[in-house]
Amino acid sequence: MTNNNDSLSKWFSGRPRWLQIAATRLLQQSELSDKDISDLATLCQQEADRKLPQTTCSFPATAFSQGAAGILRLCSISDVEGVNALAPKKPLEFGKGNITIVYGNNGSGKSGYVRLLKHVCGARETGALHHNVYKSSSAVQRASISFEQDGIPKTHTWSGQGICDDLGSVDIFDTSFGKVFVSSDDEVSYEPPVLSFFSSLIVACEKVASTLDAEANRHQSKKPNIPADKKVTPEGIWYEAIGAKTGHQDIDKNCTFSSVDESEIQTLEQRLTEQAPTEKAKQLRKQKQHIDTLIQDSQKHLKQLSDANFRRIIAAKKKSILKKTAADTAAEKVFSGSELEGIGSDVWKELWEAARNYSVTTAYKEAEYPNVSGDSRCVLCHQTLTQEAKERLISFENFVKGEMQKIATDAAKEYETAIQTIEEIPTSETLRARVDAAGIPQEEVASQVTDFFVQLRARKELLSEIDSEEAIPDPLLSPKWIEEAGAQSKHLGELAENYDEDAKRDNREEIKKKLNSLQARKWLSEHRAAIDDEVTRLKLLKQIQEGKKLTNTKALSQKKGELAEALITDAFVQRFNAELRALGASQVKVEIVKSRVSKGRVLHKLQLRGASQSDLSDVLSEGENRIVSIAAFLADVTGKSNQAPFVFDDPISSLDQTYEEAVVQRLIELSQDKQVIVFTHRLSLLGTVRHFAEKKTIKPDVVSIRSTDWGTGEPAHIPLSQSDIKSALNTLINQRYQDAKKASDNGEFQYAEILLKSMCSDFRSLVERSIENDLLCGVVQRFQRPVHTLKLKDLAKLKAPDCDLLDSLMTKYSGFEHSQPTESPVEMPKPDELLADMNALKSWREEYAKRAV
Repeated sequence: MTNNNDSLSKWFSGRPRWLQIAATRLLQQSELSDKDISDLATLCQQEADRKLPQTTCSFPATAFSQGAAGILRLCSISDVEGVNALAPKKPLEFGKGNITIVYGNNGSGKSGYVRLLKHVCGARETGALHHNVYKSSSAVQRASISFEQDGIPKTHTWSGQGICDDLGSVDIFDTSFGKVFVSSDDEVSYEPPVLSFFSSLIVACEKVASTLDAEANRHQSKKPNIPADKKVTPEGIWYEAIGAKTGHQDIDKNCTFSSVDESEIQTLEQRLTEQAPTEKAKQLRKQKQHIDTLIQDSQKHLKQLSDANFRRIIAAKKKSILKKTAADTAAEKVFSGSELEGIGSDVWKELWEAARNYSVTTAYKEAEYPNVSGDSRCVLCHQTLTQEAKERLISFENFVKGEMQKIATDAAKEYETAIQTIEEIPTSETLRARVDAAGIPQEEVASQVTDFFVQLRARKELLSEIDSEEAIPDPLLSPKWIEEAGAQSKHLGELAENYDEDAKRDNREEIKKKLNSLQARKWLSEHRAAIDDEVTRLKLLKQIQEGKKLTNTKALSQKKGELAEALITDAFVQRFNAELRALGASQVKVEIVKSRVSKGRVLHKLQLRGASQSDLSDVLSEGENRIVSIAAFLADVTGKSNQAPFVFDDPISSLDQTYEEAVVQRLIELSQDKQVIVFTHRLSLLGTVRHFAEKKTIKPDVVSIRSTDWGTGEPAHIPLSQSDIKSALNTLINQRYQDAKKASDNGEFQYAEILLKSMCSDFRSLVERSIENDLLCGVVQRFQRPVHTLKLKDLAKLKAPDCDLLDSLMTKYSGFEHSQPTESPVEMPKPDELLADMNALKSWREEYAKRAV
């Protein structure tokens, strides 16, 4: 890739932040899951609503970069934890040569190592890197990658995330590389990694947009229909026009409906039905007068029974008592010699005043009281007054008219006057009649009025019992019903004026409009919850629509078109065609041609050259698709200027022997300049690599891995079918035989028998390989197509004893390689017997190799 990654990183920094997050996820995994799309849709909405948390999510400058020019070599992978089932105790060494074959059976850990390298090196589609699914999950993922950069040893410790920038130039080919698919025009399209990355982003935008559409469809309107006659009111017009910008204040203004509004509705309805508005106005004013009178009387009684009035009356009472006591004391002195008791008392004073009244109005109208002249008589008993009686009456009158008595009398009158300032409190029956006349309909308010007057009456009755200010009870406060009654009085006055106005002119239409408007507001208040929900829904839909704008793919398509011009060049096309020829796929007649850019999806096409049928899915086989993908991969990566390793994961899968050999030869050719590491489970690939490497005087490094009790990925011995016969035979004699003998000496007979049986099977394979390579001089070998006819001359040294020896060994040990009937099991040779046979083969090989023709 020749694109300037700094420019690409800068371009991405100007994209919506949710798209930057999507790009980061796509760089970390091969594709976005349904959960990823759901998360991204949420982030998109949050960004549209300006609520997306500030996150650092820049486009990595090393993504799709060619890496720095220079020589890079992978050396080993060690200390692997938490990656698939990998649990090697020894490092996986890649050797010193430029081509390394990592062989292992299915399930031995090859894919685990490749996935690990993809994550560490930042491959285009890394995929998920799971823990061992058969064991309890560990929170730790780590590995140590040793490599050389321009001859300098380095080590990168990977801790489960992130990539190693120094290894960013490593190219990895597996089944996920080179997307080859059939387009809507039945044309197979290929995209290099960076363009495929943009295509994936465009797909992500479309999926997020679809998710947002689905979210919008989930929120269908539940807005109730307002009655038709209410739609023409200001409230109805507002209701029909509510939208995402409708605020709470606006909703409150149009949806608030109080008891006052309900009363006004009733009033307006009454006004419309009233046939005699003038008489109605009179009734309302009369009712208002009753309310006003009730309020005034209540306030009057409240004032009369105030603390200040109580204190004034109590003071007058105390003064009257005090002055009367003083007058009584004086009277006692005056009348101390009286023969009758009570002279000077209140009762006596009333009698005296009554006698006075009778004398001056009836008996002696012209004389002063008491009349003591001549033969005057007593006005009470009508007897003629004696001189003594006359003197007594005069003394009585002098007492009554005396200063002390006058003061006492004045004080008593003052107290009486104060008491009379408190008027009578209406009885409950009278009060009920007045409440009814005032038209107070609410039972609760009527009860408040009654209770208040009960309190007034009780307070008035307490006054006669109170002799000091300290005994005055807490004052009564103005009750709430007075305020409410005052509001009602005001309302009645206004209503009476309205009826007067109704009587003057015809304003029924105006009243109807006002009534309809109030009824519309009442309807809105009853559906307030639905209105709130609708506004919330509309705001959410607006947010979703704003989010959809952020999924527009135009900028991505344009950028992808620009990149296509830089990447899909004639040189790339030439490299692709050259790779097809090198891989022996010329007969496929596939060519790359430029195509249109439609939403960034198609940049160039793979098509059959000169074919009438364009449906490549019906033409190309699985193997042909594979070889085309390899050609596209090599055409891309060989354009780089650096010398970074190539890693291939089972590159010959689905290929026949012809393509397999072509791929192997191309890999060996690539290894002339760069390190090539191939992971495979096919022995045929291992043999083919060795064959063509030998022609180039290249010795490939072969590493074997296997599955163990503790996990996969453990380095192991090379399979006997591909290992050096001399080394393998020495291993059997010097190591494995000694292990079996030690187990037997220790009494571990069952384990010793297992080891011996395994040795017999492997020894039989070595005998078979010795026949191919030694006895028949390697003229024909398994897993290899060539027949080495020049070696036929060496067959002249072959003698009958040679055949007899090898035939006897093959016969003797074949039972350990092939299944045998249970009724005649193969007898296990003694350890010393097996050792003797192995030494016999070793001696024969040494002698046969030196034998002259």
